[in-house]
Amino acid sequence: MRRRVGEDAVDAALALTEFAQASHLLAHAVLPPAAALRRAAAVFALCGLHRALALAVNPAFFGCERYTEIAAVLEELGSDLGSDDLLAAAGVLAWSGDAKGVYDLLREARDRALDETRSFLAVGALERLARHARAFGDFEVARGAVDEALSLAATRSLPAWRLRCIAAAAQIAVDQDDLDRSGELLDEAAAAAPAADALALLAPAGAAYALLTGDSASAARWSGTATLDAALASQDPAAAIAATAAALAFAGAVPPAGSRLALAVRRALACAESVSDTVEFLGLVARWGSFDQARYAVDVLHAILRPNRRYVEAHWLLARAHLRLREGNRSGTVDSAGDAARAFDAIGLRHWTNEAMLLLVRNDGVADAAPRRRPNAISLTRREQQVAHLIRRGASNREVARTLQISEHTVERHVSSILSRLGLRSRWQIVDTPLQNGAET
Repeated sequence: MRRRVGEDAVDAALALTEFAQASHLLAHAVLPPAAALRRAAAVFALCGLHRALALAVNPAFFGCERYTEIAAVLEELGSDLGSDDLLAAAGVLAWSGDAKGVYDLLREARDRALDETRSFLAVGALERLARHARAFGDFEVARGAVDEALSLAATRSLPAWRLRCIAAAAQIAVDQDDLDRSGELLDEAAAAAPAADALALLAPAGAAYALLTGDSASAARWSGTATLDAALASQDPAAAIAATAAALAFAGAVPPAGSRLALAVRRALACAESVSDTVEFLGLVARWGSFDQARYAVDVLHAILRPNRRYVEAHWLLARAHLRLREGNRSGTVDSAGDAARAFDAIGLRHWTNEAMLLLVRNDGVADAAPRRRPNAISLTRREQQVAHLIRRGASNREVARTLQISEHTVERHVSSILSRLGLRSRWQIVDTPLQNGAET
């Protein structure tokens, strides 16, 4: 006869972020079926397993599109209402796009968890808040939540949760071009000698940091055999997907069929589920996966779009641009890349804006088959237009140079020419000046 376990054992597993173990223990816990489902729903919400959450959560939640509606359902629980219910409710409400409602529920879950002396759930609620806010494009909310989670994990001695929060914080820092902070967080995590799965969760931010800074030591740390091993062997879906994303980012090419990386991509696609944890991975698959995988990744990104998920939408547009390029549709590539650049710029993500603009300018000359006109006093060459477009989005000369892969001195020459042609005195006047199509340089 199997020995039944108590709730304490489930909580102990959650405190170590061992979600699979917690789910297994719940199957043998001494709990009424309804209570076990409520606890399971919280576990699935914490680790972003949306399909499992849909099977375990209170069916009444599915009729709720706004916070007020889901709050009315929760109120019916009366004194039985706990942090588990609030976590699950937030996970479901996120599907509707009520960002503020999701944030409010997760903050309530944090407060209720602290009242229940379950600090690990309070940290988990904040970490989830950061990830949802990132998907919604609310980076100030995301950074505030993850900073609070890091502090709480440290004061409550929850090292496993702190590492998980460092992974989220480092990725947010990379998104916002705060490479100093990202580097500090990654160094702190690496110094803690984390287990393989925790290291895998850090790999996407580590890979992005290494590629953006050209740091060879970071590249060796985050692109080694251990990363690919985790992609192929980890039993944690989030860790497997994160490791695969890092390996794909470093590969920079479609992996050969049958290679370890190609197998890892197939495995990660099969277990990809969480919207807030797979956006960048799906974008990389659109660029570097097989052609069929690329189409699938773009379709999945489009399918998971919900109102207000601005970060997800921007990545879908960028993924669609890469897919159109692979289809040979350069005009469509330019259109989608421009849409992606505007979407990223709207949420203040300069690094991603520049990446979309780089894709645009590399293909713009090929896409535009219209007759070229020689430059005159009020028109710009095509290269000058590209420089002006980046300046209008707030790029510095260094960022323009990096995006267009030219020297800063060349950028300065183009800026001087733009000012002269348009009769302007300052580069900042370019922002408010309409541009005309000109000739190719």
